[in-house]
Amino acid sequence: MIVRPETPDDRDASIEVERAAFGEPLEAEIVETVRDLPGSFALIAEDAGEVIGHVQLSTAWVGDVDVLALGPIGVQPARQRQGTGTALVAAALREAAARNAIAVILLGAPAFYGPRGFEPASRLGLANPFAGTTEDGFTIEEEDFQIAVLDRARAAGLAGVVRWHPAFG
Repeated sequence: MIVRPETPDDRDASIEVERAAFGEPLEAEIVETVRDLPGSFALIAEDAGEVIGHVQLSTAWVGDVDVLALGPIGVQPARQRQGTGTALVAAALREAAARNAIAVILLGAPAFYGPRGFEPASRLGLANPFAGTTEDGFTIEEEDFQIAVLDRARAAGLAGVVRWHPAFG
């Protein structure tokens, strides 16, 4: 398996990975909305010429400061729990650092993302703008909002309202 930047030829396969991973169109729709915006980039995991995983990053904001949002991230169901997601997260953080990002934020399971470089954003005094119960009854906990700080000096000043692109809801 290799992880590499997504190319235009990968786009259809990336969308299919997101649809298969989540079993619904929402994540694929988010990818299609943010993928061409300034600051956005995607990586894919490929095995034997097949796209088996995809991660999208796009601009988000803490106050007036640009950060990156990781997500959606999807892996073909038959390839889950085999290290593909971990490889995508690691490569995404390396690429974000290479692009001089201050931090990467996400909503996700602390048990998965914690060992992969993320910490609760509340440690930096940041509040989860999505915390609570959604219209469909899904509960988003405060600790699901996580951050990987890539530049501690510049991140020391992060404060204010956290915003993802409106495609995230």
